[in-house]
Amino acid sequence: MYLCIDVGGTKTLIALVDNRGKLLHSVKFLTNENQTKFYESLLQQIKVNFVLADIKTISVAMPGIIKRNRAIWLGNLPWHDFDIAKMLKAEFNLPVYVENDANLAALAEARNTQGRSLYFTFSTGIGGGVIENGALVKRYLDFEPGHIEFIYDGKKTEWEDLAAASAISAKYKKLTSEITDPADWHEIIRRILLGLIPLTNSIKPDRIIFGGPLGLMLNTYRIPLRRALQRKLPNNITMPRLLLAKYGNFSVIYGCYYYAKLKETHR
Repeated sequence: MYLCIDVGGTKTLIALVDNRGKLLHSVKFLTNENQTKFYESLLQQIKVNFVLADIKTISVAMPGIIKRNRAIWLGNLPWHDFDIAKMLKAEFNLPVYVENDANLAALAEARNTQGRSLYFTFSTGIGGGVIENGALVKRYLDFEPGHIEFIYDGKKTEWEDLAAASAISAKYKKLTSEITDPADWHEIIRRILLGLIPLTNSIKPDRIIFGGPLGLMLNTYRIPLRRALQRKLPNNITMPRLLLAKYGNFSVIYGCYYYAKLKETHR
């Protein structure tokens, strides 16, 4: 059994996945901004909701930059130098693997594909991962697209401050799933394209996979987004397919599972 932990900027999801990749049980709790209190809550949730004797590996997905199995910068979370692997290993005496959340979601979504896949999660922030022929691309392991700065309406701002699901909800004072006005969606597409155009141009993916609360609404805006992106791309760039994340809200969890399996084969 694999204990898979998806640490998000707003919520943390813990799931038990069996050896064949079947999700058996999951729990969710709010991510405390205090690093110590978060870890205490995490331990409590694990001990109360899971049978520890069944678990052989722990796999953790975290936002931000991960170096040598350790989170050194966590994006929207006010944490730093968080060696959660060492702490969990000491607590449970189990192997612990840590990687960026968007990288793991990308791995789950594109591990069986040929060519290049670009994954985005539009959630509390905007994360991204790049997969080439089913494997993570080393040069993009620290890919943080949400923090790329653009000029928008005359102001310099980060992409995720405009196009993350949290930013869209804040602007329209409602969940992204509650937005119905075509004029609002026109503006949202404009914000998505701000980062999508240059990143598609530079990475040249065969497909772009959309995840996160806003990304999972792709069917609402896929056609106008595709048309607008195709108009803006240079003639020498092939228009990628725009796909919905097949694992939905559990892309990161399944990424944790597949990553743990990969690490086990190289132990």
